[in-house]
Amino acid sequence: MTEPTLTAADHTWVRLQEAANPMASLAVLFFARALPIDSLKSLVEDRLMSFERFRQHILPSRLPRGRPRWHEGDDFALDNHLFRATLSPQGTARDLETLISRLLAEPMATDQPLWQLHLIEEVDGGSVLVVKIHQSVADGTSASSIVLGLGSTKAAQIPPEIVYEGLEARLRTDEVVETAAQPGSSVRSLCRLIAQRSDTDSPLMGKPTHQRQVAWSQSFPSIRLRSFATRLEANETELLLAAVAAALRQELVRLDLLPESALLRAVVPCNLRSPNQDLLGSRFALAALPLPVGRTTVRSRLRKLRQVLDELGSARGSLAVFQTPGDPGFRMSEVEDQITRQLAKKTTLLLSLAPQPTEPLYFCGQKLEHWLYWPAQAGPQRLCLGLSATSDQLRLGVTVDEGSAADPHRLARAFEQALAEIAAASGETT
Repeated sequence: MTEPTLTAADHTWVRLQEAANPMASLAVLFFARALPIDSLKSLVEDRLMSFERFRQHILPSRLPRGRPRWHEGDDFALDNHLFRATLSPQGTARDLETLISRLLAEPMATDQPLWQLHLIEEVDGGSVLVVKIHQSVADGTSASSIVLGLGSTKAAQIPPEIVYEGLEARLRTDEVVETAAQPGSSVRSLCRLIAQRSDTDSPLMGKPTHQRQVAWSQSFPSIRLRSFATRLEANETELLLAAVAAALRQELVRLDLLPESALLRAVVPCNLRSPNQDLLGSRFALAALPLPVGRTTVRSRLRKLRQVLDELGSARGSLAVFQTPGDPGFRMSEVEDQITRQLAKKTTLLLSLAPQPTEPLYFCGQKLEHWLYWPAQAGPQRLCLGLSATSDQLRLGVTVDEGSAADPHRLARAFEQALAEIAAASGETT
């Protein structure tokens, strides 16, 4: 059987992996009760092992300029990918944050299949499951769906229906893919990125270190957000982006770093897969989204966001697209390398909107209470914000490099305050 070579995009993610950026997506799932380890093993064997890529590791090419291959060895063992940890009886929320920060920062060895599960036990009487998937196995927009696909609805033990309402709703996906398939599209994207101005240099930017800190907001009811959207004649994505912009503004004002441009750009991964398309490999775009951190009111932020989102929908050629197969004119990983590096130079943070299940999910019989998700960082951003939700609750997860001036806990609290401002602007009465 012929072993497949890594595509240009997938090879890029392996090449860009370094100590400061392990190039992996991380999901953190919280359960009120313990997950039985034997049931978890059976679940992984049933759901994950059906993906061939989860049994394969990267085998380097014997040729100097050759691409590595995906190789399935005879020595695969689930115990090399499923780990257990326990918080001490005196363990605190900060201890859990520290453990998750360490797992986020640790790179994975390429001589093993590039994924891991860490079951953290005895967390307030329950369990926390950390799932780590390398970007070359599944990109950040699909890894989240793979993680949620481990769960089931209680009524029927089948994978859940997933709703994805991120920036994709503003894109003409077929046109984006068609444009990216044209010869030379990768080089044209690179040239456009080079021509763009960079965000104002600040301590929020710069080369990351090996250490990161994580924090997250309190849960917020999704039904309230839908109510705000109706009253403010907006959609939920616009409200969440407005809340993120307000939280960033608060942190920038505290640091006396509010940029003169009153706009700060975030790299946002956009899913380009159709509903029934393979979840492995790369099929996504990276958009540089201006966030209106200079606007001081909820309604002015929403007006500006509608403008920039409309512009994003009509500017499909300005997106950096990574897909399998790649650009037929240029299949060299060096082009994709430069695109991701330029995006990092031009922007301040990575922002993701994870898919949302439509019903409560159960893993090994235990209900998923809430979850956090951060996609692999396509460039060396110091700050990453991840919005994730269950069927009825949403949260913001924050990761900050220790070399950054931003404080992850302040950002999480500022996001909560921003949602309270949106509630007041909508006329909600308590």
